[in-house]
Amino acid sequence: MSGITFTLVSCVFFMALVAWVSYLKTRNSVNDSDGYFLAGRGLTGGFIAGSLLLTNLSAEQLIGLNGQDYRTNLSNMA
Repeated sequence: MSGITFTLVSCVFFMALVAWVSYLKTRNSVNDSDGYFLAGRGLTGGFIAGSLLLTNLSAEQLIGLNGQDYRTNLSNMA
């Protein structure tokens, strides 16, 4: 089997394995939208705020804009 074929087959296998285990662990446990969207109201405010913040950050903000700030004498932060 060539390298790319092995990579694709192993990727599909592990994705199917994760999907099957996730299905087995979660079947009949999420009965309404509160359990699905809010994790049963068990999340803290810090966790929710962190996930919202990190969802909007990307490599462009973390690397690209910092490089631009350094190049322009940090005037973008002012």
